[in-house]
Amino acid sequence: MDPTPITITLAPSASTAKASASNPIEHLVGCAVAAAAGAIAEALAERQAGRLTSATRTRGGNLICELVRLRQLLIVDFPDFDSIARTHGLAALRACDASAATANILIDEVFDLLRKVSRVSLN
Repeated sequence: MDPTPITITLAPSASTAKASASNPIEHLVGCAVAAAAGAIAEALAERQAGRLTSATRTRGGNLICELVRLRQLLIVDFPDFDSIARTHGLAALRACDASAATANILIDEVFDLLRKVSRVSLN
């Protein structure tokens, strides 16, 4: 089996750019979630090919840590941060032509890692 590499380019379509211009924080959160999801997709593709590189692992870890920091910074003003992150992360992935099923799976993985890292940072 020859897995097709997953490539997600985080460049919003014109319709997404217009919608997000009214709320740049939600757009920023969505892009952060989509970037972390893209790193997870890249890591999965590398793992299927035989070896996860340290560069991909480091990039993914850094993106998840940045998302944790962003959540900690915004949670007071945006108590529905997770909902915003999920909604706008999905929109960003869909704007990059990710299928709905793939986008949902990747977002679920981002939130799973986000919970794990948040739990470790609290202890």
